[in-house]
Parts: sequence; structure tokens; C-alpha cells
Amino acid sequence: MAPGGDMRFELRHVANGVVLRFEQHDGDGTGVEEVVYQELDGGEIEAFAEFLWLVAEHYGPSTSRYSPKRIRISVEPGDKYEGATPAPAKPRPRQRS
Repeated sequence: MAPGGDMRFELRHVANGVVLRFEQHDGDGTGVEEVVYQELDGGEIEAFAEFLWLVAEHYGPSTSRYSPKRIRISVEPGDKYEGATPAPAKPRPRQRS
């Protein structure tokens, strides 16, 4: 279902995850979809990232590799995690003299 018209999102916690209910009201009537995120033993981070990716892909703004701004969803170690590799330093903006 493509974004447009009047949209409503509802998140509902259930026994083993989350259900996202999406309603779209437009000139053709009302469309209703539900997307499920199911918690998994040992893989909950990846499963939730996949759920967010699905929401962004189907209901978020349309972007591409060439867009000036994109939403990126990724799974990375915490910055204090012992096995983490440090992120590359960001270049400092040049100052005018």
C-alpha cells in the first residue's frame, strides 16, 4: 500500500512481539494492513531491525542511493562493547581564516 491520503499507525504489544496496524483513508476507501515483529531467542536485535526496515520500506518516504538524505537501519555493537572496532573519525569542518 503506497503512502498517501490520511494515514494512521498503531503499535500494539502482544505476548511474543509487536503488531503494527496501518490504516490508510483515501478516496478509494480504507485500507488496513498489519505487520508483525516476533521476538526470537538470541536473534531479537536482528528481528527488530528487520521489522523497522520493513516499516521504512513500505510506509516511509521513498529514497534511493542518490537521495541527499536516507534512513539507514543497521545492527552494530555498542561503542563500549569490548569487541567493537572504533568508528572512523569524522573530518572536522574547515574554519575560515
